[in-house]
Amino acid sequence: MQLDFWGTRGSLPMNTPNHRIFGGNTSCVGVQANDSLVAFDGGSGLVHLGAEMVAAGRTEIDICFSHFHADHICGLPFFKPLFDPATKVRLHSFGDDTASLREALNGYLKDPIFPMGLDDFEADIEFTNHRADAAISFGEIRVTALPIPHPGGAHALKASANGKHFVYATDTEHTPSEPNQALIDFMREVDMAVYDCTFDDAEFEARRGWGHSTWQEGLRLAAAANVAKFGIFHHEPERTDNMLLDIEEAAQKIFPNSFVTRDFMRLEI
Repeated sequence: MQLDFWGTRGSLPMNTPNHRIFGGNTSCVGVQANDSLVAFDGGSGLVHLGAEMVAAGRTEIDICFSHFHADHICGLPFFKPLFDPATKVRLHSFGDDTASLREALNGYLKDPIFPMGLDDFEADIEFTNHRADAAISFGEIRVTALPIPHPGGAHALKASANGKHFVYATDTEHTPSEPNQALIDFMREVDMAVYDCTFDDAEFEARRGWGHSTWQEGLRLAAAANVAKFGIFHHEPERTDNMLLDIEEAAQKIFPNSFVTRDFMRLEI
């Protein structure tokens, strides 16, 4: 299984001289097993996945959304395959949210927010909403979902292929001293997991209710679940490269097989 981290930042795309090592694109991870390709979320990093698809002549993709907040859908109107009539784009959502994915995108892609709408895309687009506990097969990749706490609702996603397992758990807020046992079970002994590490424990108390977690809580969950590798993900927008390098150093003292995810990182698991 190949993982491509096209966007690892949270909440807002960033581009400053202090965001060069880890990047500033918002959430998008590509999962590939042989010819099967699935993307998790459509943040600004989706633009780069689209460019690679065009360069490779790919004309089919499934995109699974953890939820519909702007930083997870903002890449869609700039996703080049959506303007190719020969391309099939299947968009997947999970659970009973207050609005469907189609409704959310219709609200986002219209005046006065955006100058074009869904009808302007030329690709063959298919919307599917699945049960919260769905298990879906996309070629060689099987995707399962788990509801996680976040304002408006969100889902952790697990990709499985060829005996390998990857968990994508963002965005979510934890309750201190009350580990999310359902998420621990979902992550149990996977080859790799990434988690919402927007804040650190010292910052968290002042940000309760914002819907995000900490890198220390992520390490606690990874240890409890016996995860093989853990990626710190959904970085707070103003975290500089030096800040994230310090977090990575501190995290590896606690959980040696942890690291801070970077835009354009490609891993085999």
